[in-house]
Amino acid sequence: MGILISNATSSAITKYSVSLRSGEPDWSMIPSTGKSNKSQAEFVSEIKELAQRAANTTSKTELESIHRQRTRLCAEYISDVSPDRKALYQQAKNAVKSQNGNPKCKGIGELSLLDFLERAEGKNNNLAQKKFALAGGGTLECPILTGEGYGADISYQGTKVLTYLGDSYGWGCERTPAEREKEREFYGMYFNEYHTQKNAQSSEVKELPNYLEEKTSFDRKV
Repeated sequence: MGILISNATSSAITKYSVSLRSGEPDWSMIPSTGKSNKSQAEFVSEIKELAQRAANTTSKTELESIHRQRTRLCAEYISDVSPDRKALYQQAKNAVKSQNGNPKCKGIGELSLLDFLERAEGKNNNLAQKKFALAGGGTLECPILTGEGYGADISYQGTKVLTYLGDSYGWGCERTPAEREKEREFYGMYFNEYHTQKNAQSSEVKELPNYLEEKTSFDRKV
């Protein structure tokens, strides 16, 4: 499985991430409890530094790189109020694995949840009709995708905290109310600094015409 990036527009609630070659969620993009031990001052410094770089670059490639870094930093910033998505994901793997017996690992490395879902196809497991209770208090449902195979919806306290919608979308991450609040805080700091930088640039540009006009007049006299 290659690296998959969603082309769907992310809403304020659901963020579509990438799937690693292993089929695992890309945890660098997805918030999960215990992700960071940085201080608030360290976060503020990094957020402002990214905003300054974004405001001052003229390179599309660099801007795309900054946006990826911003997504990773935001996931890290809000993780102190995040559910333990990594643990819920592992519990979901165990739940589906139990439906397939005890399959041996293929090649090198651990099987992903997607591997177990693929193995469940054609075994009359009817996963789409089941709702698995997870040890951490969450639930797993496996809806049948429009294309083929099973998807995965991991819910926790009323929020779909992790979802897989097929190769075209990859893994999705719905924010909890607490995460949305922290996310607004993050982007508030980011765009305040961004606009401060842009306004400063605009002020500098406004000063140029007077200088240029004076220089033009002087040139004419000469």
